[in-house]
Amino acid sequence: MRLLISVVVLISVVIGIFGAVALTEFGQILDMPRPWVFTYFDYKSVFSVAILFAVVLVFYLDNTPRFFSKKLKVCYALGIIACVFFINFFAPDFWLRSQQYGAQFMSVQEADSKLDDDTDMFVLEIDGDARGYPRDWMQLPHIVGDNIAGQDTVMTYCALSNLPMAFNPKINGKDTDFKVIAQVHNNLIFSDRNSGELIQQVTATAEYSQEELDQYPVQRMPWSSYKKLYPKGEVFNYEPNWYDKLTLKLFDSALAPHYEGSPMFPTLSLADDRLESGTVIWGIKVADETLAITKDAFTEQNIRIIKLEQQHIAFVFYAELDTIGAFYITDDIHEIDNLTIDAYGNSPFGKLQRVNLYSGMPWMIWSHWYPNTQVVSS
Repeated sequence: MRLLISVVVLISVVIGIFGAVALTEFGQILDMPRPWVFTYFDYKSVFSVAILFAVVLVFYLDNTPRFFSKKLKVCYALGIIACVFFINFFAPDFWLRSQQYGAQFMSVQEADSKLDDDTDMFVLEIDGDARGYPRDWMQLPHIVGDNIAGQDTVMTYCALSNLPMAFNPKINGKDTDFKVIAQVHNNLIFSDRNSGELIQQVTATAEYSQEELDQYPVQRMPWSSYKKLYPKGEVFNYEPNWYDKLTLKLFDSALAPHYEGSPMFPTLSLADDRLESGTVIWGIKVADETLAITKDAFTEQNIRIIKLEQQHIAFVFYAELDTIGAFYITDDIHEIDNLTIDAYGNSPFGKLQRVNLYSGMPWMIWSHWYPNTQVVSS
């Protein structure tokens, strides 16, 4: 009997610790393979029930107690409960609490008293209706929902990838409930509690159905530019509690060397040395082709016209606003050499459609996920 109890304890502890590691940052410190993380998540409910049942079984088999002291069994039970908490609730419900529903927004005038002019902003504009998301206020929720110009949206942010991306939150036409789960290869994974899907942010793809989420273009700029361009826009408001503030301080200190090119987690392929690891890039993906451009590509001109997948794309650097935009050049626009495009996308040929930009990513992360990318630099 003692052997049986010991085996049950050992197996349940291994399953619990493995899950607590796989679905938190510890798994990436250990360079845990992506399929392991996704597989464990797929069966986490089964594993959680199994290890909780193991606790009940141990207490039932050794209820005297005959083999293990009461204190030892209580420690074992508390350890398993802790594992279940970390597997199921720590990131999505306690630490990185998404705000897909119920997010609070404020006016530009109110936000101006809280933000510095150089505050990094993620901007989502649809039909003239604009929302600004301060980077510092996106680091913990990671996911913020809203309805912009009549369209449901979610802004997502991965601090490791330094990547804001916005999506239509529906999957297969159905409503979602997105929650942060973990990260692999230095990029955010979030889940939909309604369907059980897992989504890798940088690929915008649901893991099981392989459906790509519809994206909305995001432009990155300082607060001074946002309030100038969109004075009637709204701004996401986040009020951190005491442990949020502690987390943010830890994030800032840990991310500084990461952004300089020393990855926080050893899960990246750093073989591509066309750019320095920490070089900031603006990436685009058109069909199966990708391209990364750096800010120093605009040294001699503020607009670069690039052809990708038979599609002309204009990258524009607005120096006075310190922001980069990207726009599709349609076939009916023939005079592209002297083309002018303002920050809203207006041109002599009408308003141009924005391209989905991967704004401000470190090269080491972009090149890991898109190793065949083209590069435009100085």
